Amino acid sequence: MGKIPCCSVCQMNYDDGARAPMLLQCGHGFCRDCLSQMFAAAAEDSLSCPRCRHPSRVGNSVDALRKNFAVLSLVHQSEFDCSDDDDEEEEEEQEERRPGREFRGSRNACGRGGHATSSSGSIDLGSHSLKMVRQLADGRRAGMDLWAGVLTGPGGCRHRVAVKRVRIMQETDIVWVQGRLEALRRASMWCRNVCTFHGAMRIEDRLCLVMDRYEGSVQSAMQNNEGRLTLEQIL
Repeated sequence: MGKIPCCSVCQMNYDDGARAPMLLQCGHGFCRDCLSQMFAAAAEDSLSCPRCRHPSRVGNSVDALRKNFAVLSLVHQSEFDCSDDDDEEEEEEQEERRPGREFRGSRNACGRGGHATSSSGSIDLGSHSLKMVRQLADGRRAGMDLWAGVLTGPGGCRHRVAVKRVRIMQETDIVWVQGRLEALRRASMWCRNVCTFHGAMRIEDRLCLVMDRYEGSVQSAMQNNEGRLTLEQIL
């Protein structure tokens, strides 16, 4: 989990509310709460930057200032990581405390790392079992949803993954679909800067597309940043 940035005046972590990161016209940023207090004590409709003393015209409220969307995206991601880690670690601890449950050998036995989530290589789904941990989102189409899952392999290795589940319709040629997905997996093995697609598993009436965990879609990033993307997100 990444460290949440904090305001250099009050040393409190930024959030998306009272301590939202705001930018002065000089380019320096501070939290909304600190700027509001400074503006309330100011004699004019401008603020002097606590760092460089450059004046910034504010108007009636500090809400007229621009948000620092680059910092705000880090705040959102830190909250997302923290929530995911807490939920999944609790789930894993409960799983390991089950009577008769014993992990033998190293968690790195399959060479991907105990909790690998980066694109460092594909996982052999044939030697791993998949368990759904919690639902992340509903799909745009009926019969589709997205889950956080854990792959468990020989020797007790565990990998946190994202699983897109698709309901198998009666008329679906599942053999053809799985063949096309395997071709996609092989073709994407050499792609960089994308989450690794590990393949598909059939579980009952669902086809489960297994991939590395990812931070979110372009659409979700834009929704969190009021319709904008930072340069870092674009790159």
